[in-house]
Amino acid sequence: MFQNYKLPKFFQTSPDVYPENDPLDLDAVKALHPVIKLISRYFRPTYIGLEHIPKQGPALLVGNHGIIGFDAAFIFMAIFEATGRMPRGIGDYHLFLDPISRKFWTSLGAFSGTRENAERFLKAGHLVNVYPGGARDAWKGSEGRYQLHWDKSFGFIEVAMKTGAPIILHMGIGIDDTYQILGKIRVLGKIFGHPKYELPVLLGMGFLPLPVKFTYYISKMLYLDGGPDDIHDRNLVQKNHRKVWNLAKKMIREGLKKRHSLWFG
Repeated sequence: MFQNYKLPKFFQTSPDVYPENDPLDLDAVKALHPVIKLISRYFRPTYIGLEHIPKQGPALLVGNHGIIGFDAAFIFMAIFEATGRMPRGIGDYHLFLDPISRKFWTSLGAFSGTRENAERFLKAGHLVNVYPGGARDAWKGSEGRYQLHWDKSFGFIEVAMKTGAPIILHMGIGIDDTYQILGKIRVLGKIFGHPKYELPVLLGMGFLPLPVKFTYYISKMLYLDGGPDDIHDRNLVQKNHRKVWNLAKKMIREGLKKRHSLWFG
């Protein structure tokens, strides 16, 4: 995540998005809202710490992806309900190559995961959400449940340092239990050029996910050490990374300990 990708020549549209020409369509968000509310009854999500999301000013929201990543819809809508603010979602650049897909996702506030996009929207005072594990988290194998694949993800730390935006963690419990993972389709990793794109073979209630309960834990604002002039200080970047990563892992461990039932939380 937060890498500068080169688009294939066939796709000439720039991945750049600008706050002054914001493609977010609030009418589309509001139209989708009752659909998400209906689906959420299946997972009965609970949100602990929503009061930590600011009603104004920038923040970099950092979360753990569940299997496939559809769980993002619930935390986004919960934040929208609580604050009236739609988080701007950093997405894998493959979602924005096709013009139809690109229009759909950008209308809901998502944009291609370049650092420049994230920095522009944070500097303009928006909430920006990133899943540092990206596809590695969303397409995890069975051994990856509740493991944060952030070991190579430093871009979000550098973006927070460069913009001075605080980080707010949101860790989901239940989101890695929606399916049994039977294996992975390795050939897709070869097609897309990286093992992180190997699609898991999933089993739930048929194709439907299991009706487990979701609980989201949301941290207070976390300010990093250093500033824009320090992003090339690898020791400081790594120190900040460990601080955030360790807190995120602690939130997951404690959330799992608090859970009494897979189905009822």
